[in-house]
Amino acid sequence: MEYITTGCDSLDNLLDGGVRNGEITLIYGEANTGKTTSVIQVSVSATAQGLRVIFVDSDNSFTQQRFRQISSENRITLGESILLFFPETFKSQRQLIESLDTYVRPNLGLIVIDSVSALYRAEFSDSPASIFDLNRDLARQLAYLANFTVSKKIACVITSQVHARLRIFGSELEPVAKRVLFHFPRTILRIRTVPSSSLREFVIERLRGKTIERRCLVSMTEKGFVNSSA
Repeated sequence: MEYITTGCDSLDNLLDGGVRNGEITLIYGEANTGKTTSVIQVSVSATAQGLRVIFVDSDNSFTQQRFRQISSENRITLGESILLFFPETFKSQRQLIESLDTYVRPNLGLIVIDSVSALYRAEFSDSPASIFDLNRDLARQLAYLANFTVSKKIACVITSQVHARLRIFGSELEPVAKRVLFHFPRTILRIRTVPSSSLREFVIERLRGKTIERRCLVSMTEKGFVNSSA
């Protein structure tokens, strides 16, 4: 398979099929927009396709309740195919990423890092030395992931938090460590809230290495993202 379906037709169409093997896909957005829901849903879809998943929860966002809602009656069978990790420091996240070869098994098809910037942000300080060291460490982790996904021909989805960047005319939300973070993913998705509390807008900013802008509206439900009637 060239890609993993997301479990939502509208998102699959937006992505020209789904999450592509051999590349990193970045999903970013504000808190409570559904970043974790989206990667749990992709993970469930991957296991339903007979694939194994490595899920790194660096943000303590993965909950059994959310997994049960999305995976429904197949949760026991599907759950056996997801290997969960909970790093507590940015260093331990790097060590885990650089030891991924240890966990390669037949049918490994997806790696999820949710959120790749959470522990980075927890260790961030305003000192130039700290910023340089953290950015270098983040770039090292992403470079390893990019090489790993290409060499193993598997998909990788990472999420990121956002922060406000001050501009001359107000402020703009962007991912934490944007310059480093945007270098490696070949596909970049942003999730936005819309006036209806149940709707989310997915905006593609990069697809398969090409800068484009397409969008779609989906509904966020207990079972995850579904096609919107709006």
